[in-house]
Amino acid sequence: MDTSQARRPGHEQKRVNVDFPVWMIEALDHEARRLGVTRQSIIKVWIAERLERRA
Repeated sequence: MDTSQARRPGHEQKRVNVDFPVWMIEALDHEARRLGVTRQSIIKVWIAERLERRA
């Protein structure tokens, strides 16, 4: 079964650009290295956690 074109409904992605102060990038990078993940991953997880708390 070829799943290379499979998509999850409601999980489409859209690229956004966000400017962060240098100190924040450094702190994100430090935490990402500590956890062994990428900066993008940690940003996504933290934003998702915050949004879930609001729901």
